[in-house]
This record gives sequence, C-alpha cells and structure tokens, in this order.
Amino acid sequence: MYHLIVNPDAGKHKTLRAARAVADYFDEQEKEYVIHEMTSKQILRSTIHDLSVPLSEGEARRNVIVVGGDGTMHAVLNALEDISSVNLGLIPAGTGNDFAAALNIPADPKKAAEVILNGEARDMDYLEVGGIRCMNVGGLGIDVDVLKRYNKSQKIHGKLKYMRCLIQSILHFKGNDIIIETDGRSEKHRAFLAVACNGSQIGGGIKICPAAVAGDGLIDVCVVDMVRGFKVIGAFIKLLKGKILDFKKTTHFRCTSVRFEIPGGATVQLDGELYDGLDFTAQLQSGLKMYRP
Repeated sequence: MYHLIVNPDAGKHKTLRAARAVADYFDEQEKEYVIHEMTSKQILRSTIHDLSVPLSEGEARRNVIVVGGDGTMHAVLNALEDISSVNLGLIPAGTGNDFAAALNIPADPKKAAEVILNGEARDMDYLEVGGIRCMNVGGLGIDVDVLKRYNKSQKIHGKLKYMRCLIQSILHFKGNDIIIETDGRSEKHRAFLAVACNGSQIGGGIKICPAAVAGDGLIDVCVVDMVRGFKVIGAFIKLLKGKILDFKKTTHFRCTSVRFEIPGGATVQLDGELYDGLDFTAQLQSGLKMYRP
C-alpha cells in the first residue's frame, strides 16, 4: 500500500495534477494506494502520526509518498512519530523542489513514481537542529533575509520572484555575527551566509554548497564572510554559477555535528521554513529510508 501525501496548495496547485498522474501510473501497475489531501497542518500531523506509529512484529515499513516540495517534505518529516516505521518517497511538485534535484529524482511525476516502484528504499541521512528535523539545508544569513522578503510579498510566488528578492537582499543585508563550534574548534564570523547542508541547493536551483551529497554520512558546512561593495557582485556571480566554494571568503568543511552560536539571536531557516529562538545545534541523524535513484 502506498500513501500519497498531497498538499493541494504547494507548487501553484500543481500537486493535485501530479498526484493524479501518479495514481494513473499506480493503476496501470495494479498497485494499491490512498491519496491523503493535507488541507491543514493539524490534519497532516494526525495522518502522518497514524502512518508512522511503531511497527508490530513482522510488519513491513509503510510507504509514505510526499507529493510536493521541500516545505511539504519538511512538514511530513517532522510529523513522523517513528522514523524507522516508514519508507519515504518523493514526487517533486513544489515550487523549488531542491531536495529532489539534489537526489536526481525526475521532475516528471510518472518517472518519479517509477523510481519508487522499481527501486528499494535506501538509507538517507537528515539533520536535527534544535529538536527539529531538516531534510535539505538549514542556516542563517542572506538566505533568511531572502525568505522574509519572499514571504512578505503578496505577488505570485516563483523562481523569478525569488531571484528579485535575492538581489534586494544582496543590496541591503548587513550580516550576522556567529560563532561556529565543531570538533573542538571555535571560529568567529560576520556571516553573509552560514548553512549546514544535507542537500546542495536552495531557491529553486541555487547551489548553496555544490560539494554536499545527501546521504553521504556527513554535514557540509558552508560559511561566506560578509562582503560589501563590488565584492558582493563577485559573491553573487559565484553563487549563481555554483562556484561559491571557490570564493575567497568562503569556509567549507564536513562534520557530523555543528553549532552556530548567534549572539543576540536571529531567525534561521530549515528547509525554507523560518524559526525564531532556535538553538542551532545541527546533528546528523540516520534510520530513515527513502526511495531514490
């Protein structure tokens, strides 16, 4: 049995079309499925909780298939009671679909469904930050400033709007003071950007940490020190070209846990969702299984 978790409002309402395409394919393959429309957070939490209660002896993991984007995956991941009770699948149908892209999951719903039916669920890492699960990327800095501008605007959402907000943030963002602690080392930064990554990209294709490989057993930490004036343009170009790790003011390393101490506090983002007052201690977690190429 496959349980399709659908957020009707994600991806400009294209999730319902994607769910229908998957349902048609499952019908062709004579696979049993149920479509759960998540019209509220309360319904989502209740449904996912029931699907992820601990398994009885001999019971196989339940198949939970997310039809949506990074935000829907984030909500489902955090609603799971027992990570070890489910196999997660993903049909990309959100606005950005960055984690799906990092895993090379096809954008076409039918082809993504083929990955699920023809493959096996494999081990997948995720991050836990201050008690909240994060599948793709968490951090602070200009990415948070962009998200605040993006969420504040009432105009239609999309990649073009995200890029406009990014340019506005580059012109006005002042940076964040942070102390990064890991493996006995401590570094102070005035950060333009500081992220802990499982996946490699955000914002519908911006390679925030091109070296990151989801599921490799490591967190990729990328910190870009504050830049101003014409150097901002250089950082912007490197970011868009997926070469931010080549920028002189970039620090990149890998670890299994990292703490961002933020004097005075700051808004942080996890999978594009904003959180205030969160203890940004990121730890790599295992036990999740996911269908992927």
